[in-house]
Amino acid sequence: MSNKLSEIPESLQGKAFLIKGNLIDILNKIHEKGYYRLYIDGGTTIRNFLKEDLIDEMTLTTIPILLGGGTSLFSELPNEMKFELIGTKTYLNQIIQNHYKRQK
Repeated sequence: MSNKLSEIPESLQGKAFLIKGNLIDILNKIHEKGYYRLYIDGGTTIRNFLKEDLIDEMTLTTIPILLGGGTSLFSELPNEMKFELIGTKTYLNQIIQNHYKRQK
């Protein structure tokens, strides 16, 4: 999914496809190809999927380094969204990964 790319880089030919449009149309096209478990990344993309209530599970990873800038992962949502913690993993005694499932 890209708003900037007009073609797939040569190194990814046959491994990826480019798709544009609104989120519902994009998901329908992806589902038609048989893909249902998707990895959504990028602050703006995640926020847009959340605004449309299209996220069923989330994995949030916390790395204890403060960058002091950047864009907020979450923004204002039209409705409150509740998630249940279903698992936590720790890596290297400091990186925490929490897995949440959407409660509807």
